[in-house]
Amino acid sequence: MRFALRTAPTWVGLLCLCLVSVVQAADDAESADKTTVTYNRDIAPIVQANCVACHRPGEVAPFGLQTYEQVQKRGRLVAELTSNRTMPPWKSHAQDGPFIGQRRLTEAQIDTIARWVEQGLAEGDAADLPAPPQFADGWKLGTPDIILSMPEAYQLAAEGNDVYRNFVLPLTVPPGKFIKAIEYRPSNRAIVHHVVFLADESERLRQRDAEDPAPGFEGHINISRHMLPGELAIWVPGRDPLPLADGFSLPWPAETDLLMQLHLHPSGKPEAEQSKVGIFLSDEAPRRSLLDLTLIDTKIDIPPGEQQYRTRDEFTLPADVEVFGIFPHMHLIGREIRVTAHPPQGEPVSLLRIDDWDFNWQSSYQFAQPPRLVAGTRLVLEATHDNSSANLRNPFNPPQRITWGEQTNNEMSLAFVQVVPVDEVSLPTLAATSRERLRVGIQAGGVPPVTPASKLPNAAELFKKFDRDANGLLSLEEVALANRKTAAEMESQVRRFDADQDGAISLTELEEALRVLSKK
Repeated sequence: MRFALRTAPTWVGLLCLCLVSVVQAADDAESADKTTVTYNRDIAPIVQANCVACHRPGEVAPFGLQTYEQVQKRGRLVAELTSNRTMPPWKSHAQDGPFIGQRRLTEAQIDTIARWVEQGLAEGDAADLPAPPQFADGWKLGTPDIILSMPEAYQLAAEGNDVYRNFVLPLTVPPGKFIKAIEYRPSNRAIVHHVVFLADESERLRQRDAEDPAPGFEGHINISRHMLPGELAIWVPGRDPLPLADGFSLPWPAETDLLMQLHLHPSGKPEAEQSKVGIFLSDEAPRRSLLDLTLIDTKIDIPPGEQQYRTRDEFTLPADVEVFGIFPHMHLIGREIRVTAHPPQGEPVSLLRIDDWDFNWQSSYQFAQPPRLVAGTRLVLEATHDNSSANLRNPFNPPQRITWGEQTNNEMSLAFVQVVPVDEVSLPTLAATSRERLRVGIQAGGVPPVTPASKLPNAAELFKKFDRDANGLLSLEEVALANRKTAAEMESQVRRFDADQDGAISLTELEEALRVLSKK
């Protein structure tokens, strides 16, 4: 009995110790469960929100990422491409924006994917798996008011370089109606990389289409003078169509064609594409105006081997504006591009910065909350280009001299900045500041802008500026440079106004051309 009395506390202590150990083990297990990354709880929500729109059957991505098995199979590749921000393909700097529809992973999401791979790619509890996203098969914005279709399919070869193909779609908008939205539907999503929509009132592009025996026609065109405004301008996989913002709609002049430029990517087998475009109309005329401001450096002449060739342009705003969007554009050897606002007072503000330019992943960046810039603000475009053999995207091996031009193996440096006047009364001031830079894409009231005679370009000044060899004539090449187009695109216009048929434009002929064209 004496022994039992002495040892009872010991047994009680051991029992308490065991209970504590059991509770601690349960706590440890719960803590370990929380730190273990699983597909169903942690990875699936990231993949579904940022990847599945493209990585599913019938879309442009080369493999699916809809299930655990698919993601687990390529887990290390997913971790690598997300850590270096190759995927998702969103190029703007993290501190810019926010932009509508941006697909940028947070550092925490990238870290979660990396830890999942490091820990062994666990699937996790099936109860944690969220419901898969649903994708509409029909028109996402409802039934279009007008549906345009390619008359016949374009046949894409199995192998070879990416193809840029332009298709002219005649479009007639009823009187009193305005374009509010455009929705693009490819027939073969696996090969359509992106689409740019443009307008052509001249019928020249229709002529080029007729001259090419295959559907559409090849070649780049001067998109700065044709591209549609705002959300109407571009389609990329995974981005839902959006109507123009409140207060905006697009008047469509009579006898104007819609041009659809497709970037097509060979899949390894013969493919066909026959796209459809849905046009959504509104009875409401635009209440606000939108202008396309072009920042561009055409003086590009890059010697072979140059790794840090710099291009630059700037423009000073004459009135207060809001910036609705930016569309940057370079070709294959572009490396970095940025657009910065320098206000009259205060520090510069980055509007858009891309540190790893990829010609294959161009996009239009539309601000979720348009920044306001005051009059006197300088908008500055700065870019760098790498024409060395170290640049794997260089079209030439060994590197060759590369100059400004429309072809893919030329180079460009520009940004289209969509600005909206804070006060509509400042529209004439903005429009008259520089006709070479500013184009009225949408005018409040829906009335096309009229250029008064006093605001017509000065023919003598233009002639002096672009007569590069000072021979008293503008050659076809000089006219093309002045219009930022190719010589082939300007050949018919030169013939039209070349009264003495000497193959060039004199000052008198230029004055007549400006007088006639200003009436269009």
